[in-house]
Amino acid sequence: MMRHTLLILMLLACGMSASAQLTLKSEKGDFEARLIGRALFDGGVFFSDKTALGNSLEVYDVRLGTVVRFLERWTGKIELGFAKSKVSMKDIYIEYNDGKNVFKVGHYFEPFSLEYRIGTSDMKFNGAAVTGTAFGDRRRLGISYTYNCDVLNVSGGMFSDKDIDNTEKGDEGYALSGRVLYRPYVKGKDIIHVGVSSRFGVQGKAEKNKLTYSAGAPSNLIPEKFLKAEVTEAINEWKFGAEVVMVLDKWYFQSEYLMAHVNRKASVENYNGDGWYAQVGYALLNGRYGYNKMSGMATAPGAKSLEILCRYNITNMNDKDAGIMGGKQNDFSIGGIYYFNKYVAVKMSYSLVSLDKYAPVDGKQTFSMIQGRIQLSF
Repeated sequence: MMRHTLLILMLLACGMSASAQLTLKSEKGDFEARLIGRALFDGGVFFSDKTALGNSLEVYDVRLGTVVRFLERWTGKIELGFAKSKVSMKDIYIEYNDGKNVFKVGHYFEPFSLEYRIGTSDMKFNGAAVTGTAFGDRRRLGISYTYNCDVLNVSGGMFSDKDIDNTEKGDEGYALSGRVLYRPYVKGKDIIHVGVSSRFGVQGKAEKNKLTYSAGAPSNLIPEKFLKAEVTEAINEWKFGAEVVMVLDKWYFQSEYLMAHVNRKASVENYNGDGWYAQVGYALLNGRYGYNKMSGMATAPGAKSLEILCRYNITNMNDKDAGIMGGKQNDFSIGGIYYFNKYVAVKMSYSLVSLDKYAPVDGKQTFSMIQGRIQLSF
């Protein structure tokens, strides 16, 4: 029944997006509801000298939801995911926005880091940068405030530290998160921003004083976690981030450094893990890059354009002093995206991955992959 329902919803969504996006408005114009969704079809060929990585085809991500606007300054969003035959909650929140001040409450990403918060259909490669996957954050229940103007964006919030799908009993922990972006260069649509972010989390009994950092290859098709650090005896956690985004006509650049520090009980040493990545893009044929001042993210160059992309990433989960060796990974990716229109795009990429001897899956090795994606989003 679930599969049949999902198929009907997908066909309905495709039919509506082919003509125009479905929007409902009240007669007075004080209420508006818009259907949103996406479907990502992924495929990959993998070349490995150790770990058996089977070639794969799958529907990676399917989303359906709605965005509502009411009483001029209020908006709400409800979005569900249907990937891998499982229903999961994505963005579910209410927001008040008067142009500069934004109050939000619900289930959404904390104001920390950048790469992992970018939607799957807007990511430049099939998978997020491994550093973002490892040390970025997930959606949490909470409340936040954002102040945004031409040169500055400041966000802060309080959230539950417990994943919404964690059903373990016990007191929940909490987290305080904040992100500050400064835009020293703003000239028309050309923008440069530099930013810092921080997160402080205290684990509750549901987390059993253990934190696990893990990440795989830069691919959504490979389930193996080539990096994994299990940090026991945790008291609290600090995360720090620094980022740079540049949008200069047809050029785009994004880089980020993330660090996780876990304070542990006196009997063991504290743990530190970190990583960074840098990626650059150039828009061919048509269009130019844009920038969203509220989110601090670059936007795609538009229909009939072709992006050429390159990314280098280092992620290190080894900490000898703490006695935790979760592995170190270097990966290099090149790729391209062609946008047929505002709804349909095609992605292709090649990645080369190198792991050190502490990697928990088959130790030191090098492997590569070619990946593709056809995506529908509306």
